[in-house]
Amino acid sequence: MAEDKKLSGVAIGLLTFGPWVLYGFASGANYWRVAAGGGLILCLVFMAARSRRGVAIRLMDWTGLAFFAIASILTIGLQSAVFPTYSTVVIWSCFAAAAWGSIAIGHPFTTAYGRENAPRELWDHPVFIRLNLVMTLVWCGLMTVNAGLAETGVIIGGNLGKLGLGFALPTALLISGFVFNSRFPARYLARAGDLGAGASPALPG
Repeated sequence: MAEDKKLSGVAIGLLTFGPWVLYGFASGANYWRVAAGGGLILCLVFMAARSRRGVAIRLMDWTGLAFFAIASILTIGLQSAVFPTYSTVVIWSCFAAAAWGSIAIGHPFTTAYGRENAPRELWDHPVFIRLNLVMTLVWCGLMTVNAGLAETGVIIGGNLGKLGLGFALPTALLISGFVFNSRFPARYLARAGDLGAGASPALPG
C-alpha cells in the first residue's frame, strides 16, 4: 500500500511538469492549438489527481490552469495570430501577478509547499512564516524580471530576442530559483534556530 502511494506521488509529480513539456514541444513546432489545448487538458488531469488524493491545489497550479485557459481561448477560440509572439510574456506575467498577489493578501505562495513537508505545529511559527515570505519575494522578483526579459525579447526580435532574452535567460533564472529553494531554507533555519526536520518548503511545481 505504501509503495502504491509512493508511485502515485511520483506520477502526480510528473504530471506537474507534463503540461509545460507538451507546451514547449508543441509550441516549438508551431502547433499552438495543441500546445494550449493539450496543456489545458493535462492541467485538469493533474488537478483532478491531486483532488482525488485529498491534496490541496496550490495557487501556482491554478495560475498554470489560468494560463492554459487563456492560451486556449486565444489560439483555439479566437485563432489569434499575436499570441505566439507574446506567449512567453503572458506566461511570466501570469505567474508574477499571482506571486505578488499572494504577498498582497498576506498568504505567500511558497507557504503551501512548506506545509506539505512541515509538521502542522510549525505552520504558525514566526520563523516559518518569515522564511516563506522571503522565499516568495525572491520568486516574485525572479518572475517579474523574466516577464521584463520576455517583453524586451519581443521588442528586439530575432534570435537574440526570442532565444536569448525570451528563453535562455529566463530558463537560467528559473533554474537558479530551484537551486535557491534547495539551499536557502536550511541556511535560513540554521541562522534563525532549527524548527526541526522537514520544515523547509518543497520546490514549487
